[in-house]
Amino acid sequence: MPVTDSSRLRRVFELELQRGCDNQAVIGGLDRMLIQMAEDGLLERGDPLRECVRTLPQLGSRSLPEEERRAWVEATIRALSAPVPAPRPPVTPPLARRPAPRRSTPPGEPLAPAATPRLPALELNSPVTKLPGVSKANAARFEKLGVVTVADAARLFPRRFNDFSDMRKIRELQPSGAPQTVVGKVVTCGQARFGRRLKGSEAVISDGTGMLRISWFNMPYVARGLAIGETIVVSGKVRRYRGALQMENPEYEQFDEELLHTGRLVPVYPATQGLGQRTIRRVVKAAVDQLADRIVDPVPAWQREAEGLGALAAAIRAYHYPAGFAEMEEARRRLALGEFLAIQAAVLMRRAEWQQGSDAPALTLGARLTPFLRSLPFPLTRAQQDTMEDILRDIRGPRPMLRLLQGDVGSGKTVVAFAAIMAAVQSGYQAALMAPTEILAEQHYRSFARLLGGGDLTALDGVFAPGWLGRSLRVLLLTGSLTAVQKTQIRSDAAHGGADIVIGTHALLEDEVQMPRLGLAVVDEQHRFGVMQRSKLRQKGHNPHLLVMTATPIPRTLALTVYGDLEVSTIDEMPPGRKPVSTVWVQPHERDEAYAFIRERLNAGEQAFVICPLVEESEALDVRSAEEEFDRLRSGPLRNYRLGLLHGRMPGRQKDEIMGRFGRHETDVLVSTSVIEVGIDVPNATVIVIEGAERFGLSQLHQFRGRVGRSELQSYCMLFSSGEDPGPDARERLEAMVETTDGFRLAEVDLEMRGEGEAWGRVQSGANSMLRVARLTDRDLLYRARAMAERVLERDPLLQKPEHRSLAAMVKPFLERATEAN
Repeated sequence: MPVTDSSRLRRVFELELQRGCDNQAVIGGLDRMLIQMAEDGLLERGDPLRECVRTLPQLGSRSLPEEERRAWVEATIRALSAPVPAPRPPVTPPLARRPAPRRSTPPGEPLAPAATPRLPALELNSPVTKLPGVSKANAARFEKLGVVTVADAARLFPRRFNDFSDMRKIRELQPSGAPQTVVGKVVTCGQARFGRRLKGSEAVISDGTGMLRISWFNMPYVARGLAIGETIVVSGKVRRYRGALQMENPEYEQFDEELLHTGRLVPVYPATQGLGQRTIRRVVKAAVDQLADRIVDPVPAWQREAEGLGALAAAIRAYHYPAGFAEMEEARRRLALGEFLAIQAAVLMRRAEWQQGSDAPALTLGARLTPFLRSLPFPLTRAQQDTMEDILRDIRGPRPMLRLLQGDVGSGKTVVAFAAIMAAVQSGYQAALMAPTEILAEQHYRSFARLLGGGDLTALDGVFAPGWLGRSLRVLLLTGSLTAVQKTQIRSDAAHGGADIVIGTHALLEDEVQMPRLGLAVVDEQHRFGVMQRSKLRQKGHNPHLLVMTATPIPRTLALTVYGDLEVSTIDEMPPGRKPVSTVWVQPHERDEAYAFIRERLNAGEQAFVICPLVEESEALDVRSAEEEFDRLRSGPLRNYRLGLLHGRMPGRQKDEIMGRFGRHETDVLVSTSVIEVGIDVPNATVIVIEGAERFGLSQLHQFRGRVGRSELQSYCMLFSSGEDPGPDARERLEAMVETTDGFRLAEVDLEMRGEGEAWGRVQSGANSMLRVARLTDRDLLYRARAMAERVLERDPLLQKPEHRSLAAMVKPFLERATEAN
């Protein structure tokens, strides 16, 4: 047996000893592996391993008593540790001689891929093509993974690990929420359809002990990458479906015989078409071997010592090639702490920059506060009062407010923002409110009109004279659908004092819009805007206050990262008398019964929304989907009722007219695309049907549900899926919706399911993000990093000292990516 293989085999037998000699360190058993090696001629004459094979009983080591089995394993380890006489080499000319290969993994350490050959000197910024086996074509593929330089390759961390010490036979599989790994040969494969709309792939594999059906939902391309007869490794969750076990949406790759005998965790990296795991592992290994010791640590040396942190290079190596899950997790947390430190330093620096100076306008309602509260058509909840006090205290100045106001749908954020806006008007300043859609901007305009005592007005030149204010004021609505003449007039009014409050969409960000007396900027549905956009809105005036709002509940860890430069206020209670919305997941065979229930509610004088399936390909297909559903309902189950149709391609005035008719109960059912996700307030609407519910994210489903339950009437949300089995992820989302109406709990569920939600993705900015291993469930690490960042910035507010150079380098791209969000 070649000397270079003995240390690898020894570690396999050492693993067997650690496992209690259960003959499971490799699939098929250790004795079977040695016998096969002998039969294949891999054990040379005189090799001590041949004696280990010869002493095996006919039935293998399993037949030995436990003590004898242990003795056999220990004898094999001693045999592998003994020096093997090298055969006399043939005489070769000097130019043909090569140095003997060297192992890069010392005994006792986890087994990494074979040692990489000695490479020319590499720098951190050397192109990835300097690594062996990386052609220009492969370099282009690596670039899709964010790998451009050699350092990028070393920092391409695994997404997960295949545990080849814990392989299962198909007959051993059990339904479980934990991933299970099997190796099998593809018996059948092809594209499949799940339900009426959902496409995907299916395969059946066999390992000689049984057959396993595998389904990949919404991934029809998987079938194109499989071939009948090839052996693959699959790892995923197993459940029982129609009496048989099936694995759903597993990770998979071609089987590699070399990995089978390692008995360790094997990294599985992010991949792209044309790059197999074997190639990625080889390239990453070469980069780690060469550069791990030179990758800079964002944690300053003085802080590493204070925090008792190990070396970054050791963590990088351990995370790529861990000996076990415990070592992997320890290494991941060490790397994640550095990532979180950079994020926290960045957001705290951004906050300090925005709050420089002490010349923000002083805004207050003063003596008008009590009359204002008395003018409201409803009493404020305790949470509304608390958040309003936070905001009014902030805007008294002199430092500009930077605050996030979050609250579940229907919790009453608008009236709290209205109080701050009226404080700006009372103090002689202007206020701007920016919403992501025209419908939401128009809804805010109508809400302000009611709060100002003007009824449900929609006039663009709205002048109001609330008695408690003691003077009149003017509220203007600026959206993209206005005519050029209307926009010019509104811009002129805003620039020359003819507008106290301007409500609008992205049109407010246009350079032509000037508000010289802007004292407060309010951004609604903050997750729709990037940092650059809200910064641009603030620049309209002279250091105005900023209030951002969202009805998408944000977990604390997400708030500290994406919105870490903002103080957070939360409205965590609903107005009195509101009943939780009853939510049901309607199966295809239950639709007739569901429509009968809807007709009962309509006959009782209530109203309903029907949300059409999301068509991902284009907005035009979304519109067609809504029109088809409108026609089907109008001529089918709801033919005796008045239906309206709403979609995003309608002109603003037409949308406003349709919503107005629905609000006045001139129509009974509103069929709509997802444009009604936020901002629609019709208290008499008590039923919402969401068609194709499996196509929407959890946050969006919850926002839809928030369109009902806005009165004392009991409301209902019906989730219609396209088929009986919408796939594991969709099934988990729909079950969570049925289980709870608490938006903050759903936000945590969404976080656990996806790890990186919609807002988190804005920070990540693709595969090349600095956030490679940190998770939003690492709450303790995030809080620790926040405190560490505060201590660093106390010493060095601009990160200009030499000892903070590496942290500054990591902070810079984060700030650049954050401002590129849109």
